[in-house]
Amino acid sequence: MEAGGTIPVRLFENRCETARIPETVVYIMNSKLAAPLLLSVSFACGSIVAAQAGDAFPVVQESKSVFEHFITRDGDRLMEGNEEFRFAGANMPGLSLPYDYTLRLPDRLALPTVWEQSDGLKTAVQMNARVVRLWNLAMRGPDDDWMDWAYVQGPGRFSEEAFKTLDNLLALANRYRIRIIFSLGAERGDYLGGVGEYSAWRGKDRSEFYTDEQLKNDYKATLRYVVNRRNTVTGQLYRDDKAILAWQLGNELRTAPLDWEAEMASFLKSMDPNHLVMAGNDDRVPDDPPDDLDILVRHYYGLDWEEEVRKDWAIAKGKRPFIVGEYGLEKDIGLMRRFHEEVYRNGASGSLIWSIYFHHRFGGFYWHQIFTRPSIGSFHWPGFASGAAHNERGMLHVLREYGFRMEGLEVPDMPVPEKPSLLPMTGDLPLLTWRGSAGASGYDIERSESASGPWKLVAQDVSDASVAYRPLYADSSAELGRDYFYRVRARNSSGVSEPSGPLGPLRFRAKVLVDEFHDLQRAEEHSKGLRIDNSYNGVYAEYLFRCEGKEGDFLLYKTPGAASALRLWAFYSDASRPPRISVSTGKGQWKSVALNEVSATKLQSFEKVRQLRGMKRTLVEYEGSLPTGSHEVRIDWQGAMKLDRMEIEYGE
Repeated sequence: MEAGGTIPVRLFENRCETARIPETVVYIMNSKLAAPLLLSVSFACGSIVAAQAGDAFPVVQESKSVFEHFITRDGDRLMEGNEEFRFAGANMPGLSLPYDYTLRLPDRLALPTVWEQSDGLKTAVQMNARVVRLWNLAMRGPDDDWMDWAYVQGPGRFSEEAFKTLDNLLALANRYRIRIIFSLGAERGDYLGGVGEYSAWRGKDRSEFYTDEQLKNDYKATLRYVVNRRNTVTGQLYRDDKAILAWQLGNELRTAPLDWEAEMASFLKSMDPNHLVMAGNDDRVPDDPPDDLDILVRHYYGLDWEEEVRKDWAIAKGKRPFIVGEYGLEKDIGLMRRFHEEVYRNGASGSLIWSIYFHHRFGGFYWHQIFTRPSIGSFHWPGFASGAAHNERGMLHVLREYGFRMEGLEVPDMPVPEKPSLLPMTGDLPLLTWRGSAGASGYDIERSESASGPWKLVAQDVSDASVAYRPLYADSSAELGRDYFYRVRARNSSGVSEPSGPLGPLRFRAKVLVDEFHDLQRAEEHSKGLRIDNSYNGVYAEYLFRCEGKEGDFLLYKTPGAASALRLWAFYSDASRPPRISVSTGKGQWKSVALNEVSATKLQSFEKVRQLRGMKRTLVEYEGSLPTGSHEVRIDWQGAMKLDRMEIEYGE
């Protein structure tokens, strides 16, 4: 899109029950975008609304909470009224913040929408994960002007718009009967703001955070604001909200002394006697915890979870409820089951897996790979082939089993998914994407020449977890010059959903051969030196697969019709050496083609990650037209390059 140019747009009205004026959302029709771009023009609703395209715009409206009781403690047990409260839950950091903010990619620097939060909590409901833990309350540093979405903008300064995201979440948690552990800070790594940021604002060393009175008062100002905030959706003060299980002093406050935790816990209780306070230091279970510290916690990584929870519960038993606040980064289903069986038998209050992500507003899922592990990433419910490296399906279904067992319930069948929503298409190419349904394992795509049918099944059981942040499906069977309507259905082991509303009429100018490099099967020929890389995806903007090669390697594609355009996305670790492109008309005549460099994005996600220092990456997008009559396209490596995605437009 050039400055001063014009672009076609579509307008979608969000009709809100409580609004006098409908919210208008502008959808920019730009075929170069990997996902639709939606701009919210106005916030006219009295309740918070998700700005996105699709069949429905969810609205969080004021409603009475389904909870009757706050969670309390009785000795070493958590209680809900007269019943013990136990859980096998999950960390869902994306419910409150853009966890992968360090990528510095504009499309990732957004707080979650109402629809996304709803999808995450629906996932928790299906798993009977009765508790979800948020990550820390994001605070920007004094030089981080680009973090305008952070909740804490400086000592005693808070973003009203950001906090509306939490207002939405708490209103939804009350609707879906999910308890929230609310983490208020961070120490280890200062990831997303914490000890280091509080100290930097005052020009002090981070080692002073737990002892300096000014820094302690700055932290208390945050506690005071959060506890006394009035929810703009429900009208309720946070301190009176039963959906909040506990305030956690912070994430991995591993050098926090007990006297500091005692002081802050007492300060919280003086303002809010309704809620429990959970320790922030996850490195030890104290023998003599302070009176106002209600819940003890440990995080398990690189440890025998079963043995550790046995030892930690032996210390906490008779004193305080104990929670495993984080565990994961393993793929051993046997360990997963033994661990949960130990928690179930020994009396610990609960556990929270790291971590589960939900569907994205622009299709597919949010993704997060652990920067320091080559193949371990976030979990996506109900588990997919793309998560085979960490046994996603098996691990999540063990978690669901114990989610119900911890409450003394039998494990029910999965619910049939709700209907998905097709999203507007970016341009006039048959590239489809949709907002998924919680619990869906696949999607059926149907096509018709009329909005009323009859409908033809185009593809069955298509995964929305095999492509990240890009269109999910290319319809190569659509004929050019004809008008089509599409709809999708979600499916899982329990059945198939109702169809989405139809999208259309759509007429395409070209077909598209897409290669996301799950393998090398789409190429007609390739050199033997090429390999598929699916490791350290966090270093590659969370895109999933890459075709890695060096000078002398090649890929050759043949298209059923005449090829007209080529787009490539490639990663480089050093200076880029663009690939050489040549095309053939099929008569043995080859011609070189020059591609234009559309963009070059330097990723900035791993400066503080010790294990990956030096692994800087630049993502370059190329595009170009192909000569008339081209039927073969050859891509030759001229240096080290990882090809991330390829699209060839062609006719019939």
